[in-house]
Amino acid sequence: MGESKNKKNTSTYKGNKTKSKPNNKFFGWFLGIVVVLLVGALVVINALSPSKADEPPVEGKTYEISTAGQPVLGNKDAKVEIVEFGDFKCPSCRQFETDVFPKLKEKYIDSGKAKISFINFSFMSETFKLSDNDSKRAALFGEAVYKQNPEAFWTYYQHLYEQQGDEREIWATEEMLSNIVKDIPGIDVEKVKKEVQDGLLDQELDNDHKIVNQLGITSTPTVFVNGKPVGAPDFENVSKLIEAELSK
Repeated sequence: MGESKNKKNTSTYKGNKTKSKPNNKFFGWFLGIVVVLLVGALVVINALSPSKADEPPVEGKTYEISTAGQPVLGNKDAKVEIVEFGDFKCPSCRQFETDVFPKLKEKYIDSGKAKISFINFSFMSETFKLSDNDSKRAALFGEAVYKQNPEAFWTYYQHLYEQQGDEREIWATEEMLSNIVKDIPGIDVEKVKKEVQDGLLDQELDNDHKIVNQLGITSTPTVFVNGKPVGAPDFENVSKLIEAELSK
């Protein structure tokens, strides 16, 4: 995105920050009651909701990442699992897809040594305060394609990045995405559009974002190798971690 000046060559999420206002002194007498009620509510919320990590993923640590139900390319029994968190509007993610992904596929995925999964972190439309959340739409179209044919997702992944527009503009429209899907053999584009319009895949995207929050991910692409975060997600760094895992 516009802040791809990031040394890691990633796009960074900046959530909205709110400032707490001081309590009016005249309402201090019922503050204790409010606190008790809030504590009780927070206990329930924390029990039902995933927690937000205190810090972004730290290099050298290993994280548990569930990729059940996510697009996977490669040998399901491969010793190494690569996980990419991305936003289809992210220019750094496109660079990963064009410069790094093909090399990983040729050297590790096609040979059966590794597999790769993709998890959505669709935030850029909100970051740029666009009037239409086309980051979300692009992700949902991908979810719908995956639902019809898991292998076809990777065709969508490639073609969408090839046609990526400016992250500050709304370009992932229903028409544009539908044209991409029409060119994917065996995919019913009308069914894809209806499922997205009816919100049938919103929960899938919510589940992806829960994983993002649990891990404390703040930028895209963020890449893990067997649960270990990669610093700058270039081929050299990803390959180095893969080789280390293969040697175990």
